[in-house]
Amino acid sequence: MTSDERNRGGGTGGGAGMDDDGNNLQSASATYQIAGNQVVLLSRKAMPPGKQGPSRIVILAAGALPACGAEDGNVDVRGSQGVRITSGPALPPLLPATSAATNGIEILTASEAQNITIKQGTTPVSPSIELNLGGIVIDGGHTQVNIKSLVSISLSVAGGTSQILLTPTGIVIKGPIVAIN
Repeated sequence: MTSDERNRGGGTGGGAGMDDDGNNLQSASATYQIAGNQVVLLSRKAMPPGKQGPSRIVILAAGALPACGAEDGNVDVRGSQGVRITSGPALPPLLPATSAATNGIEILTASEAQNITIKQGTTPVSPSIELNLGGIVIDGGHTQVNIKSLVSISLSVAGGTSQILLTPTGIVIKGPIVAIN
């Protein structure tokens, strides 16, 4: 083997830790840090003759060995101004993958056909909130659902023709027809 074959660095994607399939594994027994003004992780379809498969990035804190299911792994995501999570293609005119206007936390989909789900637990009766084509579903599952406010809680239909208003001074029910059973 020539020295050029052993040292495949210099921008060719090779280097220490590279195997013959183009996979590169770097590990550390303590902290491994990547730092820069801008850091980008990109996964895309392999160019032929590369190994084909789905584009995927996995960030995993598996916990203590040997039982990787131990509950001591954490993944922290923080942006001093904001965190934006988007799905769908990042091509114009669709939703951009980044935005300097993000202030807080944004969870967005590029299409109304995609769902946003927040779920606690894995059983069919686990509480969840889902935004989907049919609307917004808040399912308390096997838990109680509480909506609280020190000022007021208002349930209304577009246009305000039907409304239930809960305030510290009382309950107001208004609508063209009000039926109480």
